[in-house]
Amino acid sequence: MHIGFTIMMALVMTVIACSSILLAKEYISANVYKSARKKLIIINLVAIVGFAVLYPKILDFEYASILIKLVVMWYVLQVFLSIIALLVKIFRLIYEKTSGTKVDESRRRFLHGVVWVPAISATLYGGLYESRNIEFVEQDIDCSAFPKLNGLKIAHLTDVHLGNFFSVRQFYEILNEIAHKAPDMLVITGDIFDSGKINDEAIKILNAFTPYFPFGVYFCWGNHEHIRGIKHLQEALSKTNIKVLNNQSVKILSGDKPLYLLGVDYVDERGGQESANMREQYLQKALKDVPEDAYKILLAHHSIFIDEAFKHNINLTLTGHTHGGQFAFLGIPIIPMFKYMRGRFEQNNSIGYVSNGAGSWFPYRIGCPPEVTFFNFKA
Repeated sequence: MHIGFTIMMALVMTVIACSSILLAKEYISANVYKSARKKLIIINLVAIVGFAVLYPKILDFEYASILIKLVVMWYVLQVFLSIIALLVKIFRLIYEKTSGTKVDESRRRFLHGVVWVPAISATLYGGLYESRNIEFVEQDIDCSAFPKLNGLKIAHLTDVHLGNFFSVRQFYEILNEIAHKAPDMLVITGDIFDSGKINDEAIKILNAFTPYFPFGVYFCWGNHEHIRGIKHLQEALSKTNIKVLNNQSVKILSGDKPLYLLGVDYVDERGGQESANMREQYLQKALKDVPEDAYKILLAHHSIFIDEAFKHNINLTLTGHTHGGQFAFLGIPIIPMFKYMRGRFEQNNSIGYVSNGAGSWFPYRIGCPPEVTFFNFKA
């Protein structure tokens, strides 16, 4: 893992710890606040140092993932406590200003106790339930202009992040569930093979499932495959029935208005115009020899490729990378870091879809469950 990410997370944890310690003064009686503050400072210091030491070694130390998950949940709890405590304080001040009377001590104690219930509930729900329960999302695609596609069913899997937060056994189980829904094709848009220890085993498992998908299994690279040793992965996948589309296309259905599948390599949007130029080059390579009247499905890891797809009138673009933000409220990402964060986007006759992903490298989700998406073509 990048040292920059570890430093950034340690700084975020420090800010969270400071805010929770400051707010604790409002909800802990004065006679115990001093000792409670010392304990909070010690616990947070140990957690921050432990995270900084363990996170880069997560793939080498057997129990690192369990400890990191506990640390993550501890800080998420502090975030929820701080937010709820701040809201309670604001509402109490509004009440006291508008009513002209102070909230009596018994009610204040009640409010202080109430703060813990939703905070603990949300922490446990997001850390132990939602992040591990994958939803199967159905999307209908109008193919009335391409009647031969009627009845086609495509499964889309992305961002599994195999490793200490997503085991090989879980990978087998999710592939088994996908296969039982009988899609014609499985398409994968990167960030699957994220652990050098189990990548080879996972490739064998994925290859064993290829006979269940009549039109095949197709894959494009994500940024984590580049991090985890892409040359070895290229060699291993070349010995399987999994088709890697790296700035390439493949014909799925022939005849009038054929069906083509395209795949492009990962490009980070942070490179500005240079990255935009590279994305255009990759897509142009993939479009080479693809007939204009074909139905085109583009596989790309980064959702920013939807811009290029709209520009070139790609019928359907499937992406991941964003994890949907992992934190959302009423379906809206709390931190919208990307132009296309989650769900379906349409422009003219083109559709772009950003999956929440089936896993994550950060072991917590709330309001943004992991997903596998099925696209059902209907004329």
